[in-house]
Amino acid sequence: MWFASLRARLLVALVATALVAVAGLTLAAVWLLQQRAEQQAVVELRAAQAQLEQSLALRKEAFAAISDLSYVLPVFRQIGAGATENADFGLGSGSDDAQQLALLHQNLVDADWSWARLGGSRAVVAAADGKGRLLYSTAQDQAFGADLKGLSAISAALQLGAAATPDQGAAVAQGPQVDVGAMLVDGRDPRLSQSGLLPAAGTEGVLVLLARATVLGGVPKALFIQAITVQDLLTDVALTAPGTHLALSGAAGQWVGSLDVRVAALAADLPENQVRAVDFGGARWLLQRHPLRLPGSPQPLGDLWVGRDLQVGLAVLLGGRWLLLAAALAALATATTAALWLSAGLARPVKALTAATRRIAQGDLAVRLQPMGAGELADLGRAFDQMAAGLAERMRLERTFKRYLAPEVVDYLLSHPEAQLPGGERREMTVMFTDLAGFTAFAERNPPELVVAMLNRCLAELAAAISDAGGTVDKFMGDNCMGFFGAPVPRPDHALRSCRAAVRQLRAIQRLSLSQTQAPLDARIGLHSGEMIVGSIGGRDAQDYTVVGDAVNLAARLEPANKVYHTHILCSQVTAQAAERAAPGELIFRELDTVQVQGRQEPVVLVEIVGLRGEGGLLPSAALQRYADGLALYRRGEFASALTGFADVLAIEPADGPAAVMKQRCLELQALPDQGQGGWRGIWQLQGK
Repeated sequence: MWFASLRARLLVALVATALVAVAGLTLAAVWLLQQRAEQQAVVELRAAQAQLEQSLALRKEAFAAISDLSYVLPVFRQIGAGATENADFGLGSGSDDAQQLALLHQNLVDADWSWARLGGSRAVVAAADGKGRLLYSTAQDQAFGADLKGLSAISAALQLGAAATPDQGAAVAQGPQVDVGAMLVDGRDPRLSQSGLLPAAGTEGVLVLLARATVLGGVPKALFIQAITVQDLLTDVALTAPGTHLALSGAAGQWVGSLDVRVAALAADLPENQVRAVDFGGARWLLQRHPLRLPGSPQPLGDLWVGRDLQVGLAVLLGGRWLLLAAALAALATATTAALWLSAGLARPVKALTAATRRIAQGDLAVRLQPMGAGELADLGRAFDQMAAGLAERMRLERTFKRYLAPEVVDYLLSHPEAQLPGGERREMTVMFTDLAGFTAFAERNPPELVVAMLNRCLAELAAAISDAGGTVDKFMGDNCMGFFGAPVPRPDHALRSCRAAVRQLRAIQRLSLSQTQAPLDARIGLHSGEMIVGSIGGRDAQDYTVVGDAVNLAARLEPANKVYHTHILCSQVTAQAAERAAPGELIFRELDTVQVQGRQEPVVLVEIVGLRGEGGLLPSAALQRYADGLALYRRGEFASALTGFADVLAIEPADGPAAVMKQRCLELQALPDQGQGGWRGIWQLQGK
């Protein structure tokens, strides 16, 4: 028999010995790898603990340093002008009333807050007075007056400030005492958005709310507030290895945020800063509890719970170790010969691919590979070239679009290529046309360099208002700007967004106008909502992402109609009604007239956007009511009675342009005998484009 020969037995023995040796080495390697993974995980968790403490210390130190700037920055001294004599640094006193509160808010709105955002690009910064009332927030720049003392961080900061004498206050700012109130809070907590500290929609994730009182004479005069996401705190903490799970709990033990509830169940009784190894669900876990504590604070804000599943990194190796063992033995016989034969053919294209990849990493997106033969290598080369071309196109689109669009719009375009296809699509949207009134006169009286500088500032403000409201800047035409809302990102509330952007544009141009005296600047804005075609329009070599249609033409006609009625913002009734449905009562509208524009048969109801409810300088409600009464009489042809109504408006507000226009029109219509005999339809023919 074959097996009876000594040679065969030796061969079988050698093979069996080799198999046992390989199996033993594999098992030993797996065991050692498990031990090493557990040891490394413990080291990483310890390092993460130190990094988290350092991150909290740096955040607290940065916040204290930034808040201390309020003592020395001239802007806070200037803000106090017009408040009360005993106001300190413009941040109010115990005798502030509602008017002073509004004045301080407006001063803070006009101030430059770039210095206060050093705590992080995503940090929200706010200021409050010594009573804990909100003065200004970068999250909602028009919100103020809300009582913030219901937030523990705010009340703690006020108590710390009230307990400090002037001498102690200086020591608090420099010594080890804790002078910063803090709390851990869910970003979706309605208390934050309703008070104005966070955007109206809230913020996903957990935040650390910090507050620090400005103390003068032992009395809290103001609060400096900052909201920092826990994600920012964890940016430099090494907690991103595979199999890592996180959970958060507040100071009272409530779970304000969690990425994996299993961590909470496994670590419920775990002492802080201790590492525990447990077996759960057939896997080996390491658990640790990191307290979130400001330096020097006896009580933590809450706890960060970290769990590391050690099996994740070893799953492939452990699950397929027998298959790997068999494959290793089977491949051993052919590996050496195959490696020698293949290495020569693979070395050259692999080296070329490696070099090209390095050039891609260095930003050279124009690199392309030479032909790499046939088969899979050729496919790999073509795929690499397509990848490089795609990266170059993506970078070109980002550079192009980010000059005009909000980042979320750019991300939408890049993730939805169909939105850029030629021909466009039909969509319900709102389009806006803005003209800089008085700019021609300004250009005549000033040198070209100053004209260009002012034009750039104005157009930047117009574009920022559109982009920040979620719209798209279409184009600039001299001193005109065109934008639209509802594309490429669908916006159900596109009409409301356009009205908000129009009010912001007007306020920005009026503010810039105060900076020059040669020729005052103003803005005329027209808005209309309706169906239009949006997409890449143009020829093969030149295309624009724009909108076309009758609704666009009507909006373009409404912008110059402001000259006729001496108004700033005109929209159609369609736009006004859609905006009111989206946010009832937020905007104040005034129906002005029913007109027929040139080139269009169907009449349109003109509506003036008076402004945002609650802002100063708006037309009194009595004037708005008398104008509405006069307009109703005017449409019925009762011109004498309508004339009285418009005159009443001018008695209340002599500078009201629409009332003056309608009063003069009533005088003219009274002289036409056919208007009262059935010839009057209440529609005015609007001349010009």
